[in-house]
Amino acid sequence: MHNRLFCTIFFYKPQQIMTKRTVTVIFAVLMTALCASVNAVDFGTYFHDRTLRVDYLREGNAKSNTITLSAFVAKSGTWAGSLVHLIDPFDYGTFRIVVKDAATGTDIYTRTYNSLFQEYVATPTGRDSVALFQETVLVPYPKAKVKLCFQQRDEKQRFVTQKEVLFDPATAKVETRSAASKPVKLLYSGDSHKKLDVVIVADGYTRKDAKKMEQDMRTFAEQLVKMKPYKDHKADFNIWGVGTVSEDHGISNPKKGRRLNTAIGSSFDVMGIARYLMTYEVHRLHDAIGDAPYEQIIIMSNSEEYGGGAIYNFYANVVVSSATASVLPHEFGHTFAGLADEYIDEDISYEELHSTETEPLQPNITSLVAFDKKWKDLVEEGLPTPTPVSAANLNKIGAYEGGGYRKQGIYRPAIRCMMGTGGSFCAVCKRAINAMFKIYTE
Repeated sequence: MHNRLFCTIFFYKPQQIMTKRTVTVIFAVLMTALCASVNAVDFGTYFHDRTLRVDYLREGNAKSNTITLSAFVAKSGTWAGSLVHLIDPFDYGTFRIVVKDAATGTDIYTRTYNSLFQEYVATPTGRDSVALFQETVLVPYPKAKVKLCFQQRDEKQRFVTQKEVLFDPATAKVETRSAASKPVKLLYSGDSHKKLDVVIVADGYTRKDAKKMEQDMRTFAEQLVKMKPYKDHKADFNIWGVGTVSEDHGISNPKKGRRLNTAIGSSFDVMGIARYLMTYEVHRLHDAIGDAPYEQIIIMSNSEEYGGGAIYNFYANVVVSSATASVLPHEFGHTFAGLADEYIDEDISYEELHSTETEPLQPNITSLVAFDKKWKDLVEEGLPTPTPVSAANLNKIGAYEGGGYRKQGIYRPAIRCMMGTGGSFCAVCKRAINAMFKIYTE
């Protein structure tokens, strides 16, 4: 097949070529196809159709951090991810896991992600004070020896390997763990290899709350696929529910003096932000999920207080309240598609989460340093960038100053968007979400 492609390009008769431009286009298209074919990773060559969970600890501050392996855990059931898209085409995250074939050094799986540690080091406390964070990555289960390379971006946004771990499936100590409850199918559309598997995990529900928890899960599943463009992809979702039993009813809020014992350890006031709802107990979270197939995690927190939070390819945490319909699609935009917040919040203590000297990694904010690589193609001809906020531009894609919590230097694509002050998703966010679905469903 490859030889035939080359012959098509180099042995065409001159009279068959209409123009020089035609040759250029044919060459570019076929070479792109050839390179994609050559660089493709064959799943069956390197992996079993299972999942290896890697738990580790990240310790440090803004100056440096170290990684310590905690455990290898083998999940039963099949690998929930795509068998085709094994190399991350987006690289939105600050961190990256790279699986290399030990014999050849070939990259056979990569995924980028963010974590709570990344946000911690952007706070005043995180500049100097050392803290310990739990993190987990999932990779397909290797057939032979591989190198697990934990990478982080440097100041020029290049990935640098922090730690390299050799995993030999023949000799490695691999644990198996069973969750307390079995997953429930809330929405099932088919083969996990070609669907986006989302797991909803309950927190803050006691045994007396069992009926409420079941109903809340079904409501969450319905709300997740209610808004476009998620609604357009309803047939691409598998949504699972995992119940847990907490000692206490509700969710902790240290600022209000409420510290509760819950299954997942969710809490408000994370990073000193009153409405920021997350958990530091990442390993406990994955233990609770157990063998449910999952690529994205949503924690369903049993609280009527307004709040939520999400981190790209890490997890989302959303309260059960009248605000769920608007909070859930917003937070899922973070964890699933790598979207940034498009609003301004001067009370948030993050200092350098989005630099104005480099182009942000997120697809829906820009510093205009490399705007050509973002959504410049969606801006109508003649509309200036930066774009003034005005009634005439209310429904136009532009570059409006103010986003990523910063009042100046960071620009968002729309005056109003679900990732900002509310409403529907703008065209830029929709494009990013639609593109992300492809690597889960092909």
